[in-house]
Amino acid sequence: MDRSNDFIYGIFFFCLLSLMSCGSENYSEQLSLDQVHEHLVSEVRLGDGVPLDLNISIRWNVRKPSLFLQQFATTDTFNQLILTPRLSELSSAVATQFASVDSVFSADRTHFKRAIKNKLLGDLGEEHVEIKEIIFSKIHFPSSYTQAMEKRGLMQQEMERIEVQNQVDIEKAEAAKKRNEAEAKVQIAQAKADAEIQKIKAETEETRRKTEMALAKTRAEVLKLEAAAKAEEQRLLAKADLDKKRDLKDLDIQKKRELNRVELDRVKAADQIEFDAQLRFAQLCSENPVYASFLVNKELASKVEIAVLPTGSDPNVFGSVLKNTMTTKN
Repeated sequence: MDRSNDFIYGIFFFCLLSLMSCGSENYSEQLSLDQVHEHLVSEVRLGDGVPLDLNISIRWNVRKPSLFLQQFATTDTFNQLILTPRLSELSSAVATQFASVDSVFSADRTHFKRAIKNKLLGDLGEEHVEIKEIIFSKIHFPSSYTQAMEKRGLMQQEMERIEVQNQVDIEKAEAAKKRNEAEAKVQIAQAKADAEIQKIKAETEETRRKTEMALAKTRAEVLKLEAAAKAEEQRLLAKADLDKKRDLKDLDIQKKRELNRVELDRVKAADQIEFDAQLRFAQLCSENPVYASFLVNKELASKVEIAVLPTGSDPNVFGSVLKNTMTTKN
């Protein structure tokens, strides 16, 4: 019976040790994961004694789980016993380097956060613990200071608003002044322009009047020239007509002269023909005395009613009669 109990107890202890060993291995695997803890660091005082509360989150990792487990049972134990007080100590050491809460509240806030982050990243960890990231989420200023700053901010905003409004009013007044000056300049320029326009209109009217007078004078000169040209034209036409008539008269005279010359030539030609005929007739009569005597007697008979030429008359009688007849005609 005792042996059976011993065997049972032996099995129980073996199982317990196995379970503890398995639990330790699983916990070691969990330690290899990143740990994240959020902290509220209270009463971190600045150089002027003003306290601040800081919300800081830390992401860290266990480098050597076996060594870590030899010193700390859990990560929460390390966080509570080491990280939290060390975080407050390091943050306070950095905060005292900033003399004024006003600077941290406004101009130096980013520098304040960066200084605390750098300090924690460098000094918060240990050999077997690596600080991987510091997340600085918020700074809590005292409520009295916050209210005062809010009032101050509101007052500053109001002053800025008033200053802006004053500046706007000044700018409006300056703009109105400039606008009035510009309007006055415009009115002066407009008055000058109107005066110049009136002057130009007057000069234009004077020019127009002079132009009309010049045109009237020019028209008179043109009419005068046209009249002179027309008179000259009439004179030239009259002269041309006179010259034409004179030329026609000269032509008529010339024509008459030509006709007279032609007529004279014709008469001369006729006389010459008649003379030639008479000459031939005389020659005929000279060559035929009997026939000539007959013709003479006939001619004389027609004029003196002598019918018969006496027989035995002188043959030269015909020649004398013919000669007397020709002399009479010439």
